[in-house]
Amino acid sequence: MVEGWVLGACGLNCGACDIYMAARGDEDKMREVRDWFKEKRGLDLKPEQVRCDGCTGDLSRHWSDDCRMMLCTRKKGVKLCSDCPEFVCGKLEAFASDGAAHHRHSVENLKRIKEVGLKAWLDE
Repeated sequence: MVEGWVLGACGLNCGACDIYMAARGDEDKMREVRDWFKEKRGLDLKPEQVRCDGCTGDLSRHWSDDCRMMLCTRKKGVKLCSDCPEFVCGKLEAFASDGAAHHRHSVENLKRIKEVGLKAWLDE
């Protein structure tokens, strides 16, 4: 995989996620994540609660262990949603249209990966 890229089932780059980086020992990101959750959600997270191994990691260490796309790809035995014969499905369309720009971009990434292949997409 290209340095800095940890591709999630949905096409998001888990390697750029603050939670993913905090769970890997980035103390600045850990502080930012914990501060954000305290300020925005009123949650005082302990460092051991900030954990994620990405979509291909251990589910007990996944931030969103109920992620519909991740669980679906695991059930179907594919790594990325773009590998699925039902791509683009309703779950992914809902994800892409939920108002978060990075979710829309992740599905655009998957469409491009489907078109040119993962290696060529990473090279782009």
